[in-house]
Amino acid sequence: MQQSVQRGLRAGALAGLLLVGLFFADYGPANNLITIARWFALDGNTWSKLIGAILLVVLGAVFGGLFGAIVRPWSPSLFQSVLVGFATGLCWWVVLVLLLSMVVKHIQQSPYGTLFWLVTSLLYGLVLGSLYWQFETKGGGHESRMV
Repeated sequence: MQQSVQRGLRAGALAGLLLVGLFFADYGPANNLITIARWFALDGNTWSKLIGAILLVVLGAVFGGLFGAIVRPWSPSLFQSVLVGFATGLCWWVVLVLLLSMVVKHIQQSPYGTLFWLVTSLLYGLVLGSLYWQFETKGGGHESRMV
C-alpha cells in the first residue's frame, strides 16, 4: 500500500505542477493562482500567487495519494488508470471549485470560470492517471501492459 500511495503522491504533485504552469500562462502572469489562494482566504498580499502555486501542488499530491490508495488493490491498465484519474479530476473539481467557491459563497464563478476549472480538473486527472501508470510500470508494479 505504501508504494501505491507514494506513486500517487508523486504523480499528483507533478500533475499539480503542470496546472501551475498552465495557470501561470493563462490571463497574464499567474492571475489564476491568486484564485486558488482566495479559495482558502490566503490572498490579498504580494505572496498570493506563490501561495496559490504551493497550494495547487500540495492539493495535487493529496488527491494523488488518495488516487494511489484507491487503485492499490489491483494493477490497473493504462485505460483503467486514466479512467480512475478522470474520476479523481472530477472529484477535485467538485470539492475545490463547487464546494469552496459556490457553497462557501466567498467567490462567485462565472460560467466560463466553472467550465475552465472543469477542463483543467479533468486534465489534472488525465495526467495523474497517466503518470501513476508510468510510475507503476517502471517501479515493478506490472510490466508494459498498455491496455
